[in-house]
Amino acid sequence: MGSQAYAIEGSSSTFAFHDPSGAEESVNERVAALTRKIEEMRRIQSREIKKMRKVQNEMQAELQSYRVENQRKKEQEEQPSPDNEDTAED
Repeated sequence: MGSQAYAIEGSSSTFAFHDPSGAEESVNERVAALTRKIEEMRRIQSREIKKMRKVQNEMQAELQSYRVENQRKKEQEEQPSPDNEDTAED
C-alpha cells in the first residue's frame, strides 16, 4: 500500500475512503454518474408503465364495449320480434 493513507469515516453501513491520490473523487464522480443513470432509467420506466396502463385501459374499454354489444345482440335474439311472431289472426 505504500504511502497511501486510507481512513474509514461514518458508520459501518456508510463509509468513505480518503485517498490522497484522488481516487476518492473519481469514485464519487462514478457514483454520481450511476445515480443519474438510475434516475433516468426510473423516469423511462415510469413513462413506459404509464403508456402500458393507457393501452391496457383502452383494451379493457374495448372489451367491455364488445361484451355489452354481444349481450345486447343475444337479448335481441332471445326476444321474438313482432315481425316473426305467429299470431292467431293469420
